[in-house]
This record gives sequence, structure tokens and C-alpha cells, in this order.
Amino acid sequence: MQAVEAFLRQNPIFTLSELRTALGDSRSDKTLRNLLAYHERKGQLVRVDGVYCVVPPALWGKSFVPDRFLVAAKLRPDAVLAYHTAFELLGFANQVFTTTYYTSVRYRRPFVHQGVRYVCVRLPERLRRTPFLGVVRAERSGVQVMVTSQERTLVDCLDHPRYAGGFEEACRCIATLPFVDEEVLWAYLTVRDKAVLFAKVGWILEQMQGRLFVSDDLLMRLRERAPRHPVMVTRSEHGTTHFVARWNLVVPSAWMEVLEKTTGP
Repeated sequence: MQAVEAFLRQNPIFTLSELRTALGDSRSDKTLRNLLAYHERKGQLVRVDGVYCVVPPALWGKSFVPDRFLVAAKLRPDAVLAYHTAFELLGFANQVFTTTYYTSVRYRRPFVHQGVRYVCVRLPERLRRTPFLGVVRAERSGVQVMVTSQERTLVDCLDHPRYAGGFEEACRCIATLPFVDEEVLWAYLTVRDKAVLFAKVGWILEQMQGRLFVSDDLLMRLRERAPRHPVMVTRSEHGTTHFVARWNLVVPSAWMEVLEKTTGP
């Protein structure tokens, strides 16, 4: 019991596997679960779908909402905070969401805990061998978590705007970036190897070139990898469309209005 209590004092969030490894003894999972259930009953732990969160002593017997970033980072051994959640953690989000996104090679069903929705986005096939490409470590309440870099997050949110709160929110987040590391961005795009994604990123960065210090050389390289024929960027939005000839993209007219607002003075 003393070893478990010492572990709880040093680890504000953990999984059963991490506890077992730290203790290094022969106690069964059933025994460890019973010990943790004892601390749950005392109000010292909150369990979120297999992740254990330590309740600060000052909040014993009171309402306690676990840190959603830390919980998501523990839901899979390879979990990486991503999409809008990454922009939030990195400090570039335009809004704060209750939905929390993370990636993993293995899919896990979304669930809701205390009003927070946790959504696992399965990694694309091309990232299965290099799941941590474009991933950085960040500190959250003294705990190290894995999160997609600002460059990878930019690409991912343009690839799937729905995980960024929509195209407008994605653009507003991207517009707050201080700069773009062009080689990190290029390395990630090369592995993804989607012509339409090269074009989407190029189109947006061209509009924000001065703001994000984007070089003409990068834009030229992106254009060389753009589709050779017009491509519709989304079929989920209705209404009129606009052809961006320079990038061979057919985009909703509403997106053009959003981009004009986002990149305007």
C-alpha cells in the first residue's frame, strides 16, 4: 500500500500498465485494480476509461475535472494530441473546444466524460511506419505529453478541417502561428504524398506568405507537387464553388470569403 501511495504522489496521471511497471512486483492486475478502487472510493482518484487521475488533497470530496489534455495523452500508448487540440495546447487556437482529439495506430471509440468528448483519429496508412513524424514533446502541468508540431498540425487541419472546428477556425489558428519551419513541413507533406494536400497547404500559405515568412522557394516546390487537373477539395459543403487555377483547386466560395477575412488587414 505504501508503494502505491508513493507512486500516486509522484504521478498525477497514469495507467495500470505504468503502475505495474513502476512497482516491479508480482502483484496481479486484479490486486492492483482493487488497490486503486480503494483510492477511488476515498475520492483520491478519478478513473477515465482506463486512465487514473490523482485528485489533489485540497479537492478530496469535492468536484474534480481531470485535465483533458493529460487524459487524452494516456488513452493509447502511442497517443499524440492532434488537430485543434494540438493548436490549443501549443497556444495557437482561436477557440477552446470540449472535444479533444488524439491520434493512434489503433482506433478507439469516442466517449464522453464530464462533458468532454475524447475522439481518436486513426493514423493514415502512410504514417503507420513513422507515427511520430512531426511530433514534439510539450509540458502540461509538469507532465510530458506528445503533440503534433505546429507544421504537422497545420497540414492535418487542412487535410481534415472537421477536426479543427471547420475551415474558418483552421485558418484563424494557422494565422496565429509565428512562422513555419519549411523543412519540417516539407518532410511531413512528402510522407503524406497527397497532391491535393500539397495544393491546399500551398494555397493557404501563399495567402499568408508575409505573415508566416514563407519563402518563394517553398511555394514553388508546393506548386510542382500540386494536382495536374482540377480537384474538388470537399464534398461536404454545398453552394457555389470557385476555381483556384494557380493550385488546380475547386473550393467552396464560402472558403474564399473566410480566407479574405482571415488574411485581411
